[in-house]
Formats: sequence, C-alpha cells, structure tokens
Amino acid sequence: MASKKGHEPLLYIYQPFTRTPSNNMQDIYTSKRESEQPKEEQQLVEKKVSLTKTKLVQEPIPIEVTESEKQQLSSSQNEEKHPFSFKRVKSFKEMDIKERLEYLLNFPKVLPPVPCVFYTEGKSFQGYLTEYQDDLVTIKFHDQTTETISLHELKDVIMIGIKK
Repeated sequence: MASKKGHEPLLYIYQPFTRTPSNNMQDIYTSKRESEQPKEEQQLVEKKVSLTKTKLVQEPIPIEVTESEKQQLSSSQNEEKHPFSFKRVKSFKEMDIKERLEYLLNFPKVLPPVPCVFYTEGKSFQGYLTEYQDDLVTIKFHDQTTETISLHELKDVIMIGIKK
C-alpha cells in the first residue's frame, strides 16, 4: 500500500491574515458600598430626631375670630369638600343611545371610523354613523350608500370594531 501524502487544497481562497479582533470590554467599573454607621452614631441621630419632634409640639394659642372670618372659613371649607376630580368615563355598553351616538359622532379623527350595528324594530343596519342632528341618524353603509333613520325608531347601537 502506498503511503498517503497530504495534498494541497484543490480550491484556494485568499484570506489575508489580520490580527484577531481585540475585545474591548468594560475596563472600569464602580459600585456603591453601603457604609454602616457605628451604633453610637445611629443613636445620636435618633436622639436628635426625637429632640426636634418634641420641640415642634407646642400648645395651641387661642385666637379671637370675628364673624366675617368665620364666614370666610366656612365658605372655604365648603369649597374644600368638593375637590376637583376626574369624571369616570362610562364604557360604551353603559351609555344610553343618545350618549352612544354623541360618542360615535365625536370619535377621534385620527382613528378610522368604527363600524356599528344599528338595531330598529324590524331591521338591523351595519355601517358607520355619519350624521346625528334633530333626532335623525344618518348611516353610511359599506357600499357607500346612506340611509337616514329617526332616533325614535332606533332601539340599540353596538360597536363591531375595526375590521382589517
């Protein structure tokens, strides 16, 4: 048997020899060390805090209040009882039909109109609310036709959602 001799590669791809990339990892780091105060220093701090608390507590000084000041105080207290707060926003299901129509009419212009189902006694209409004035509701259908319905005929309005 003939000895096997190593052969040169059949296909040679030139790859210039470059240095291996250097790993530039984080060289410097810092950490916060929790310094424990000696027990004596902690006790001194606690004593100072307790001393300042005792100095702050004083007896109230009686002050004479006139009638006009009493009225001003009572009126200011009444105002304080009713602070400004945010109104809770109703969900669409909790709204009545007029509120739902107003909501759909004032829907943000940034968002596409929401398709809804408008229920009457005999029919249901699926489309978009385009107009609501003087107890008349105008619905635009998917095929770009419109129909006007009286508010009294309308029984329910349900949002379907945005279709893709």
